[in-house]
Amino acid sequence: MYKKWNDFYNEHPYWSVLIIAIVSGVVGISIEFIVNGDFIETASYGILFYNILMLLSARRRAKKNEE
Repeated sequence: MYKKWNDFYNEHPYWSVLIIAIVSGVVGISIEFIVNGDFIETASYGILFYNILMLLSARRRAKKNEE
């Protein structure tokens, strides 16, 4: 399974970052709602910033692999 995920990451770096962001967002929101019973909307800015950094990292890695 790891080999399949690694191949998918190498072929589609942007999609893998978005899949990880969506899954982790759903898990994080679910845990926050179960523990505290509410959702803090301002935490979305941190998630957005982190996703932008990960997409830039994937872009650099994709360019490096092309060369």
